[in-house]
Amino acid sequence: MHEIITQGIGALAYLVIALSYFKKTKKSILAIQILAYILFTVHYSMLMARTGTMCNILGLISLILIYIFDYYIPKKKNLLVFILIPILVVISLLTYENIYSIFPIIASVLSLLSFTKDDENFIRLIGIVGATCWFIYAIVVGSYFAIIFEVITITTTIIAYIKNRKEKKNGRTNKIFKRNK
Repeated sequence: MHEIITQGIGALAYLVIALSYFKKTKKSILAIQILAYILFTVHYSMLMARTGTMCNILGLISLILIYIFDYYIPKKKNLLVFILIPILVVISLLTYENIYSIFPIIASVLSLLSFTKDDENFIRLIGIVGATCWFIYAIVVGSYFAIIFEVITITTTIIAYIKNRKEKKNGRTNKIFKRNK
């Protein structure tokens, strides 16, 4: 029964994160992703995956801080990210379980770095690497829905990356990630 509940929470977390991308504003996306990170934290905690749990707790804290900074102190966002990265690395290394623990740490650091960029293809590349890292970790800790979701994420992000590169090569650009200033 514990396994079914654990995997169910993982499935719900991935459903929530996927649904967040259908929201129209960055604020709405971040708000829903905060809920997803709470579910991810519970999921990895139930799997006894300490590094994954800690990375998700720190990801949750980071999302909340970025949400606040993005709307109330936008010019300090990069400073916040570069303060959070060393904290993430130190705390994650303290929860180090095995060689595979490095993968969620790498994914989490890359995810934080993506908040400092406006280049959507760079963000997509980070997404591909991050999803690959979580995919490897999910196999090791037995997060079945994470395995499925990360394969879908990797595949769709590669397609989006290639499509966007072709569009840029042909002179068209996608401004979806550009903020109004």
